[in-house]
Amino acid sequence: MPDLEIRQRPVDLTQAHFAPGLPDWMQRILVARQIHSDADRDLALASLLHPSSLAGLEQALDLLEAHLRRQSSILILGDYDADGATSCALMIRVLRAMDAQQVDFLVPNRFDYGYGLSPEIVEVAARRKPDLIITVDNGIASIEGVAAAQQRGIQVLVTDHHLPGRQLPAADAIVNPNQPGCPFPSKNLAGVGVAFYLLSALRLRLRERGWFEAQQIGEPRMADWLDLVALGTVADVVPLDKNNRVLVSGGLQCLHSGRGNPGIRALFEVAGRDWLQARSTDLGFVAGPRINAAGRLDDISLGVQCLLTDDEQQARQLAAQLHQINSERRVIEQQMQEESLHLLEQLGQELDSLPLA
Repeated sequence: MPDLEIRQRPVDLTQAHFAPGLPDWMQRILVARQIHSDADRDLALASLLHPSSLAGLEQALDLLEAHLRRQSSILILGDYDADGATSCALMIRVLRAMDAQQVDFLVPNRFDYGYGLSPEIVEVAARRKPDLIITVDNGIASIEGVAAAQQRGIQVLVTDHHLPGRQLPAADAIVNPNQPGCPFPSKNLAGVGVAFYLLSALRLRLRERGWFEAQQIGEPRMADWLDLVALGTVADVVPLDKNNRVLVSGGLQCLHSGRGNPGIRALFEVAGRDWLQARSTDLGFVAGPRINAAGRLDDISLGVQCLLTDDEQQARQLAAQLHQINSERRVIEQQMQEESLHLLEQLGQELDSLPLA
């Protein structure tokens, strides 16, 4: 066995500001993870960036408040991965907790309608007669779809985190930290993170205007849904900058406290894992793949329903279905890998048999 050469990645410690006594090796690890000070290590929720610098936020809040007061029909248009599913579930749960009476979701089947708010999926959505469509984890590229919805008299609020193209859709409001001119410091929010920020700002707006007292309902605790945010953030493999680390840490605390989402707990149970001991890697390799498998082989709506139910028994049944779909997905991937290796081996044999020039 040849000698292994260990290469150390250069790490600049000149910009690090840690308390005295922290070993150099630990400082190198932290700096390599974009942690440059003790403040960066603070994962308290109070250290989250404030939503006020998000471009388009005020227009989005005006739109949401108006539709809440009118008790409009609101349709959440999701995406077919774990980030889209958690974004969808988060938006519905929080809006219902804020007394939205008519809020539902629609996720395009990837095999029939492709990605995002397309004109074709607008036709499907229009049958439900929504007054407002809110996209989550998609929409920033849906120029034709937004136009089609507005032609039908449906307002559109786009929430997304993907990079935009040269042209933005003419939506009634857009919240996306990556849209041109948005000064929000963290560009790494997942779709569910964007939804969380928008809903947190909406709660503040409604609190200031006496909405919860007028409706005689309790003010929702946003921290109670952070496990959804953590799952979508980790599963979407966005960079875990300081802000995302705070969100993920808060989500894990939510799970560990026992007040987490019944569907997420059920996903851990069917996988034989203890959600009380969950770590971020478990979100990425246990819960996330089971949600994603539904979007890849079947219908991601199954995953959204699992995250929406508060019935423990139903959550376990849905999680069991997702577990089975994920098992099928693993078998298919293994077969594809074996077939690919066999084809490569055949190709190699054919190349070896060619006469030399």
